[in-house]
Amino acid sequence: MTYVRGVYSQQNWSPTDYPLLTSNYDYKVRDVFVEATLTETYQARARGPQEVSYMFEIPPEASVIKFSAQVGDIIVQAIVDEKEEAQRKYQEAKKANDKAWLLDKINDEVLQITLGNVSPDSLIITRVTYVHVISTNNLEDSVRLTIPAGFAARPGSNPNPISIQPAAPAGTDPVITITVGIEVQQTSEVQSLDCISHKVTIVPGFSDNSFSTMNPVQKQQNRRYWKSYVAFSSSRRLNNHFVLVWTVPLIDQPRCNVERLDNPVKDTPETLAFALTMVSNVKLPLEEHEYIFLIDTSGSMAGSRIETANRVVKTMLTQLPRQKKSTFNIYTFSTTAQSIVSGQRSLHYDTSEVANATSKLSVNVSGGTDIKAALDTVFKQRDVSKPRCSVIVITDGLDWGVAAALQTVQANVEAAEAQSKLLRVFVMGLGDQVSRGMCEALARAGAGATAYISEGQLDNQYDNQDLKAETLINAINYAPIRVISVDWGVKPNKPAVVRADDGNNLQVLSSRPQPNREQLGAADKGDNLPPPLAIQQAPLPGTMFWAFRSSWYAIINGTIRDRKVKISYQIRGSESSTEVFQMSYENEISGHLIHSLAAKALIQTLEDKAHSIKDAKSDESYYNKCEIVRLGKMYSLSSTQTSFIATSNGIGIRTNVVSNAPPGARSLLSSLPVNNTSGVSEQNVELLHTSPPQSVSATGRSIVASTPTSKGSVDTVTTLAPTAGSTSTLTTNTATPEILQGPFRALALSLTAGLSNSTSTPSAEQEADSVLEMIALQDSNGAFNPNRVEDLVFASTAIPAIPAFLSILNGSGNVKEQVWVTICVIAFLQKKHAQRSSDWSAAISKAEEFVKTTLCNVFSLDSHQAEGIFIKSLRNAEAHFY
Repeated sequence: MTYVRGVYSQQNWSPTDYPLLTSNYDYKVRDVFVEATLTETYQARARGPQEVSYMFEIPPEASVIKFSAQVGDIIVQAIVDEKEEAQRKYQEAKKANDKAWLLDKINDEVLQITLGNVSPDSLIITRVTYVHVISTNNLEDSVRLTIPAGFAARPGSNPNPISIQPAAPAGTDPVITITVGIEVQQTSEVQSLDCISHKVTIVPGFSDNSFSTMNPVQKQQNRRYWKSYVAFSSSRRLNNHFVLVWTVPLIDQPRCNVERLDNPVKDTPETLAFALTMVSNVKLPLEEHEYIFLIDTSGSMAGSRIETANRVVKTMLTQLPRQKKSTFNIYTFSTTAQSIVSGQRSLHYDTSEVANATSKLSVNVSGGTDIKAALDTVFKQRDVSKPRCSVIVITDGLDWGVAAALQTVQANVEAAEAQSKLLRVFVMGLGDQVSRGMCEALARAGAGATAYISEGQLDNQYDNQDLKAETLINAINYAPIRVISVDWGVKPNKPAVVRADDGNNLQVLSSRPQPNREQLGAADKGDNLPPPLAIQQAPLPGTMFWAFRSSWYAIINGTIRDRKVKISYQIRGSESSTEVFQMSYENEISGHLIHSLAAKALIQTLEDKAHSIKDAKSDESYYNKCEIVRLGKMYSLSSTQTSFIATSNGIGIRTNVVSNAPPGARSLLSSLPVNNTSGVSEQNVELLHTSPPQSVSATGRSIVASTPTSKGSVDTVTTLAPTAGSTSTLTTNTATPEILQGPFRALALSLTAGLSNSTSTPSAEQEADSVLEMIALQDSNGAFNPNRVEDLVFASTAIPAIPAFLSILNGSGNVKEQVWVTICVIAFLQKKHAQRSSDWSAAISKAEEFVKTTLCNVFSLDSHQAEGIFIKSLRNAEAHFY
């Protein structure tokens, strides 16, 4: 079944009564941030009021922040509500013969708009605004902007049954326009801008169409090399996505943007939001490895796509590291998967075996696609004795069954990690209609990376295909970086604490327990939760990330302490060595953009977690949904649990209009300055070592070693000129800057005097008080409540992610969290307050007994297994308190 753009009557699913007249994509890009507005106009030609729907795509990483619909002379800006409640309000308005507008998220990249009681002969104008961080093009300092302007076939079961649409045109000769205005830092420039999917007009030096009214002299006077403008129009509906690529010198530098929430909702704090972007290029040490290729051979792969897939496999098998005892296997799949190598089992990775196996690659394709079934087969048949396994999926696919596939990937990756094995999933997407949402989700769950070959590149072997194959090879070879903690330089607002009458016991008045459904009460879902934790971070500390651009977000209720963000991390293979990367940020901006991006990341974490919750009716599942609703409603975001809703009878902001001109609105990007010379002081990026630095290799640039002076001292300092917290062009104090040693790319060095890593040391009295305060918070059974100890144990960072050897156990996630936090408290007291052992030894013994008893009685482990899990978890926790 083909699903296409266009408004459809739900009475007969005929698109002819609602043809698409125009589609306009207006994109604004500032540095690494993107804001886009999609405006589409339809003409109602039905004889009477109708209910109509249509589906469209957005980038999978995008956050929808605004939706409005105009039917006739009424325009209504929608609000966000819990999905079931929004549907109820929509149906009530429809029954009352009122106009109604509803926007639902189908999956990460597909949205559906439903319009109720559309008047005959009226114009339908919908506007959807979304924001996201721009994607890397998997090449150094290169970015890729994909505008989903086509909607292709998706095998599998559509999760929204009312959206079964016929294969039909969306209208007669619709007019499509796309404009992209690009601005980078003023001391940098836009380079190598190209559209690899369509023929476009590119105007360097401008970020809008203001040049159109200028004469040549005026154009020359107003041209800026840090701006560029792209325009495209078509009289026909687009079948392929619109793809732009360009490079910006040093855009892969670490950067941290900080935003203070502008006009927060009543009775909510004025929070700070952080967006931290990093790129890693540290190589893994060689070790035996199993490489498994999974090639899509469904019917849509015919022609150049299957030929490209086969060529990519051959290229990668000639260049992947051939460590002794490494093996490989090649599978093909449609609705099932099967190995094409002799004996079905992985073969020794040598030249003769590779030649024999690749000779069996075929261009025959047929059938549909079931990515979950294929992954199940591969994971079941892989060689679990290998310390590393990389699964490389090559597909053009769009599959409704992504959620089930994610569950499979998550479960197997966690199981491998629990055995100290490294299992990853990488995806090569082919063509312009490939689901980036599916590719990115699989790679995210599999701690891997993605690469894409567009439609126009399928026949270009040497310039693009081989380069993209090499990109995945590099990604496989990059070391996983485990982020132990991120200290955002903020002092969180602590929960209120009062002393009991005896002066010894402490009671936390504003703790945040995870109540069950009955305890949450009858209030609307999302509104029935206690206030959120002071630090909300995504991903959680303890998370691994690999090559290419990685974004970390936080929403914090607190006060800025020292304007430095400090990332503690480990490189796989050197777990005993914890290193610290530190960078400064300048004055925060006011706005909503970074809060929206951070809330989207938090929602994504919760939605990913939902795939691992086995009982959909459990309290854990309900609480998880409530958290998604809370974030969606607070920051006006669509999600799996929230929808945009508006009606003509009072829901939303209604305006009567006399023309079709778009409503005026201030871009969220307008708060992000690009001028880095407007009185902003220098920004410092520091690499600190708590142990001698590892030998590091990197691609594309030389590495210059630095010698540590002493534990915790500053070895190397990078001085950057910032833009309100955003890094930009490099400035150094030396004539020949070096390249920074460490896991973060494209940093040059200059030794700067006067910087110190010293921190204030608490007095003995303060230390004793904190130990006693911690002990007083221990429950009678020996456990520690995560919400009650957070501000003591993790004063400036979020609670770390539960390690895999705990998370894979069968049982309640809330119990696992309590076990994990209790272990963290043990590690905290032992590592940070060793000299106070006489005060805490009894509490630790009680806590250890709780952990082991829970592991045995709740998770059905024997005493030997419980002891092993406890020791491994304690070692993991100790890394957070180096």
